[in-house]
Amino acid sequence: MTVRFVESDKFPIDSVNRASEKEKSGGGRPDYWEMVFWWTRKPLASARALIAGALLPAETISKSEFERRLRLDQPVPHRKNPELGDWWEQYFKGKSLLDPFAGFGSIPLEAMRLGLSRVVAVELIPVAYVFLKAVLEYPARYGKKLVEDVRRWGNWITEQLKKDSLIRELYDDDVAVYIGTWEIKCPHCGKWTPLVGNWWLARVYRTEKGKRRYVAVSFMRPVIRGDKVDIEVIDVIKAKKAAILPEVSIQGNKIIVKTDKNNTREYEVPNPNISTRKETATCLHCRNDIRFVDPETGRHYIEKAKAPASVRKRLIWYVKYALTRYNQGDEEFARLRLLVKVKKVGSELVFESCTEEDQEKLRKAKEEFEKLLASGDPDIPTEPISPYSSRYLFPILYGMTEWYKLFNPRQLLVLTKIVKLIREVGKRVGEREDCAEAITTFLAIMLCKRAQANSLVNYWLPTMWSKAKIAPTLAARGISMQWNWVEVNPVLDFPMSWIGCVKLIINSLSYLLSSLSKGSRSITVLFDDATTLNKLSPDCRFDIVITDPPYYDDVPYTELSDFYYVWLPSQTSL
Repeated sequence: MTVRFVESDKFPIDSVNRASEKEKSGGGRPDYWEMVFWWTRKPLASARALIAGALLPAETISKSEFERRLRLDQPVPHRKNPELGDWWEQYFKGKSLLDPFAGFGSIPLEAMRLGLSRVVAVELIPVAYVFLKAVLEYPARYGKKLVEDVRRWGNWITEQLKKDSLIRELYDDDVAVYIGTWEIKCPHCGKWTPLVGNWWLARVYRTEKGKRRYVAVSFMRPVIRGDKVDIEVIDVIKAKKAAILPEVSIQGNKIIVKTDKNNTREYEVPNPNISTRKETATCLHCRNDIRFVDPETGRHYIEKAKAPASVRKRLIWYVKYALTRYNQGDEEFARLRLLVKVKKVGSELVFESCTEEDQEKLRKAKEEFEKLLASGDPDIPTEPISPYSSRYLFPILYGMTEWYKLFNPRQLLVLTKIVKLIREVGKRVGEREDCAEAITTFLAIMLCKRAQANSLVNYWLPTMWSKAKIAPTLAARGISMQWNWVEVNPVLDFPMSWIGCVKLIINSLSYLLSSLSKGSRSITVLFDDATTLNKLSPDCRFDIVITDPPYYDDVPYTELSDFYYVWLPSQTSL
C-alpha cells in the first residue's frame, strides 16, 4: 500500500502552520476573502498542502521539493500559484475531489489551482451556494470578460445613484460618513439623551524607533445647551497639517500633549454612558442612572430588588423597552440621532458636529421610507428574524424582529434602490449575453457588502486610518447591539460606499482569475444535502474527500446568513 506524503514524517506541518497563521493575520489575507464576510474561511495554504499531500507518494517526494513547488517557502504562499511541472502534474490530472461542506470554497479553489480534473463543492446553505458559484464557477467559466462586465455594470449603478434626486437631497456632497446613535427620553428628567458607547473618533499612531508617534487624535464630548445635548469635536492633532507633530501620550481616557519642553496640556475623553452587559445607562442631563421600567405602569426602578415581588419579574431594562417601542412604531421613548459627520479632504479625515440640517435629512429619509413600506414594496426585507436566535442575534431583544429594522431609513432607501438597479441590469444583460446571472450575482455581493457595513449595528474604528474604518455588522458568532452606528455616503469614493464596494469586488474577482490562470476549470457547485451523494457521481467515487465539517452550533451559519439572503435579488443564482 502506497504511503501518502501527508502520512509521512516529511510532511512540513510547521511550515503549513506558519503560512496559515500568516494568511489569517492582517497582512496575508487572500483578496477574495474581503469580497464578503463568511465565517470560518480556511487558510488556502493548509488546503493546498493537504490536497497535495493526500495525492503525492511519500517515497518519491522530498520535504524541500514539497515546500518549493507549493510555495510554502514564500512569505505568503497563496499569492503564488503552485509550480507543478510535468512530473508532478501526473499525480493530479485525472483525479477527483469532493468537499461536501464547502463553505467559502478554500478547499475546492486550491484543488482547482493544483489542476485536479474534477472538483465538486456541495453546500446546503443557500447563501453559501451563491458565494461558492461566485468564487469558483463564474470565474472559471467566463474568465477576464467577467471582470470588465462586472466593473462596467457596477459603475453604471454608481451613475444611476448619482443622478437620483432623492439621494442628492439626503446626502451632502462633501460628507463621506455619518456617525450616529440612539437617543432616549430620560425617565427621570424627561429630556432626550444620546447613548454613546465610544467618544473616540481617531486614535492613530505610527511606530518610530520602537515608540508610538500619534498622527491623529480626535474625540467628541457632550455640551449641554438647554434641553439639548450638542456634540463638540475636539481635534487634538490635525493629522498632516502640523509641521511638527506634538508629543502625545494616551493613558486610558486621558490625552497628554507636551506643548513645549516644560509644559503639557491634558484632555479627558468622556466615558461611555451606556453598558449593554450591565444593563446600565446614564442621562447626560441629570446624570441619573437609567435602569428598569415596569412596562405596565411605566414606573422606573433603580434596583430590581427594591421593587415589589409581583412587579420584579416583569421589569425590563429601560433602554430595551424604549427601543422596542420605537421598533413597534412608538417614538415617544427613543429615536435616531446623528452625532458627527466625516469629510475626506485629500488623504485626511475631518470631523465635524452634525447640525439640525443633517438631522432633518434623516427625518426626510424616514418619511420617504415609510411611504415605501406602506406601499408594500417587495424589495424591503420585512422577513422576520428567527425568534429563537436571540442568544446570538441580540438586536431581537430591542424590538428589531424583522431584518429591515437593523438599518436606518436612509440606509434602507439606498439599499432598496440598489436592489432595483441590479434587477434592471439583469434585464438589460439577459437580452444579449449568457453571463447575466454571474454579473448580477457579483453586484448582489456588492450589495451584501454595503449592507454589512451600513447598518444600526456596526461601529466606527478610531484606531484605523488608511483602510476601512467601519467594523461590520456580522461578527464571528452573532450580531451584537452597538450604540455608535456608521453610515457611508453611497456615491463618494470611500471604503464601504457603493463605489468602494465595486472596487473591492473587482479586486477580489481579479485575484480569483489570477489564481485559476493555470489551474483546472472543471468545477461543479451543488446546492444539496451532503448525504445524497448519488446525485454527485454515478458511482459516488472520488479520489479524495477533504472537508471542514460544521462545528455543531458553534457558529449559527443558517440564521446569520439570512442577513445576506434577504438582500439577494431574484436575478442571482438563487
